[in-house]
Amino acid sequence: MLFRKTIMPLVCMGALVFGSTLAAANDKGLYIGGAGGLNFLTEDSDLNAAEAEYEDFNWAVSGALGYALGNGLRLETEVGYRPNDVDNITGVAGGSGDVDVLNWMFNALYDLDYWNLPVKPYVGAGIGIAHVDFDGVTPVAGSTINDSDIGFAFQGIAGVSLDLTENLAATLDYRHLRVPHVSFRTNGGTNVDSDYATNQIMIGLRYTFGAPPKAAPAPVPVKQPAPAPKPAPKVQLQPKEFIVFFDFDQAKLSPEAQKILNDAAAEAKKGYVRIKLAGHADRSGSSQYNVGLSQRRANSVEAELRRLGVSSADIATEAKGEAEPLVPTADGVPEPQNRRVEIMMR
Repeated sequence: MLFRKTIMPLVCMGALVFGSTLAAANDKGLYIGGAGGLNFLTEDSDLNAAEAEYEDFNWAVSGALGYALGNGLRLETEVGYRPNDVDNITGVAGGSGDVDVLNWMFNALYDLDYWNLPVKPYVGAGIGIAHVDFDGVTPVAGSTINDSDIGFAFQGIAGVSLDLTENLAATLDYRHLRVPHVSFRTNGGTNVDSDYATNQIMIGLRYTFGAPPKAAPAPVPVKQPAPAPKPAPKVQLQPKEFIVFFDFDQAKLSPEAQKILNDAAAEAKKGYVRIKLAGHADRSGSSQYNVGLSQRRANSVEAELRRLGVSSADIATEAKGEAEPLVPTADGVPEPQNRRVEIMMR
């Protein structure tokens, strides 16, 4: 009943959104996610002097709504549901019944995006509440529990994500959920203190919303000027150079680099016909790796200049690797001024 009323509408909503139009790639913004998987090796629940033992495996589903802050940290609210069948109750002959758990959690997660891997690891933790429903759990104190309670819950999370498109990622994670204390009353009137804990392996999808790319402004008709006896002389543009620097082993633009690129884009729009981007790296890695890293840095600068309105036909990129340092160093020595992209306008 809890699944039909609460989880199924959330899963259906997620499926509709996953099929919608894709926007630009984003490390920041609102996202939704849905997952399903195994609920396994559930720990025994105390029932006063006895314990309820569960079957080893069952299913679980969850849905989440969150926000990525752009610095690796994500904050989300999660709704999860899992059923369990009672297999045995210690201290008595046999045992049966169902236990359904619906949880509402607030999670904090951190994406570990440091190694340029195809998959992105993440870790996290969450706190919240869980509605634990015992249905026909018997025999307990010579009677049956048909009761529910809401208790404090917490969980630990570790997983990986893989980008499928610019906005859609597949996820695989492990979660350990605990509800340390809930209370029930048997049909015979006996109060029973209990708890709940389980492990989960979940496979899911996460969709991050982002602002669509800015459309180029529609061309404005220009009225032809009246013929002039002598056209004004064309202004001769002087060569310009800009340099943006990068963090160690990174190709992402820093806020300082963004400010420099804003100035470079404004200058480029004055009419420069050739723009050359030369990517560089320090000597802390192999020569082959540094060539690729310097190319990724040049590509990041090119993408941002295009976003700022500079024509891509005017831009050429080049990967210098560690060949032309600003500050000569020994092999293996990191040097911040060598991690750069030089922007040359002619």
